[in-house]
Amino acid sequence: MTKLVFSSVFCAAMVFSPLRIASASDGSLPGFRLKQLDTAIVNSGIGTQRIDSILTFRDLGDAGAHIAILSSSRSGWHVTILFNLAGGLQVEWKSGGLHDDFSVSSSDALEIDDLGDEQVVEFSGCAPHLCGGVDGGVFGMVLYAPHVRQAFYAHYHYGEDKPRGSFGSLDFSSNATAVGNERYKAALDRAVRKKLGL
Repeated sequence: MTKLVFSSVFCAAMVFSPLRIASASDGSLPGFRLKQLDTAIVNSGIGTQRIDSILTFRDLGDAGAHIAILSSSRSGWHVTILFNLAGGLQVEWKSGGLHDDFSVSSSDALEIDDLGDEQVVEFSGCAPHLCGGVDGGVFGMVLYAPHVRQAFYAHYHYGEDKPRGSFGSLDFSSNATAVGNERYKAALDRAVRKKLGL
């Protein structure tokens, strides 16, 4: 008889937070064990945070699975990307605590999107009391691309001084405007406009 053993950290995450596990591929993901995921969560430093969402996906051309984890703590929302290597799950990227642009959000805001021949991770939110569109608002979005192992950011601000129906200012991180990253800037622009209904 096989007995499954979970660490207290992963059990607590399973019991006390709404955990959502989904797949964003055709079902051909190489598998991983819960023990590997539990170990990676503890080793990544997010084991003390509340885990709100876990999504699995695959960057085409990579043999292993990627796992996007959305967690939260007093310092705000955190996005961590794990990669399934032969030796187990390893951290590929960590956002750290995301700034105020993302404060008002939910587990549903963590998404996997198809961008041509690759899949990217997106997470978005808005600043407290500034989630409006036509009456002023501050909105943030991060897009992580495993293909280039970079995170790209967009910051949208709509001031009260703007005429109704106009588009506010949309700024991008410097790497999004770098030569060779045009597709990620365009993807961020589309994603922000879609989220804001613009």
